[in-house]
Amino acid sequence: MAATSPTRNADLGETLNSLVKWAWLGFMVLLIGIPLLIVVSASFTGKQAMFAGKPFLLPKDPTLEYWTESISGLVQPLLNSFLASLGSVILSLLIAVPGGYAFARTEFRYKEWLFYLVILALLFPIIILVMPIVDVFVGLGLFNNLPGLWISYQLMAAPFAIWILRDYFEGLPANLEEAAQVYGCTQFTAFRRVMLPLSLPGVVAVGFISFMIAWNEFLYTNMLTTGQGPRTAVVHLFVQTMGGERVLWGWLMTQAIIIGIPPAILYIFARRYLSNAFAF
Repeated sequence: MAATSPTRNADLGETLNSLVKWAWLGFMVLLIGIPLLIVVSASFTGKQAMFAGKPFLLPKDPTLEYWTESISGLVQPLLNSFLASLGSVILSLLIAVPGGYAFARTEFRYKEWLFYLVILALLFPIIILVMPIVDVFVGLGLFNNLPGLWISYQLMAAPFAIWILRDYFEGLPANLEEAAQVYGCTQFTAFRRVMLPLSLPGVVAVGFISFMIAWNEFLYTNMLTTGQGPRTAVVHLFVQTMGGERVLWGWLMTQAIIIGIPPAILYIFARRYLSNAFAF
């Protein structure tokens, strides 16, 4: 019996490997695509058909009612979400950029212990702090306004941002900073002129993550705002679609799609920086 050639075995292995990859890719596309298609279909399905049967991939009794009403009703909540998220990004960067640089490039007492405390903050169940924070914010005049939301979001955004930027600054070549200091720069000037431009992918990644945390946050936003305050789109979605005797699926799906569009657009513009940051 003739022996099987090594070349033929290698080709067979590559073919099987390719088939497994394509099968896995197809499975993931179906796993993600079918629910998404049902969501889009539900946003165009009439009220009668919505409660008449099982989920469907193509809209029955198609209508634009949900879209016209949702777009007009989400203008102010989306603006509130944008302002709350933008303020959270700015505040988290003001905290995380110098904090990450300090933990990465400077030496001070108890540096490692303090950094581990920052990491432990990510593991702390922040739901425990809701009522104390609401009580304190009411006393400080931070209830039902944007500054209160900006500060509350830092419980989640700032520790994660410091962690990412600390690792990013540690990965940058130290000799560049030292060379800048040799030519007369102070440590702060070397940071501003050399290290900060080099860390742009990490800064953009941290800003994107902070934006997403603020955009999708529900618990603190719901507790710290009322209908007369800067209620964000996520809370508005819950109040408008989940408050009655039955779930208004058409409005729920439509508003969920609309609320998800701005982060998706932001990701398209930021993805190059994100890939550079997390591949560092």
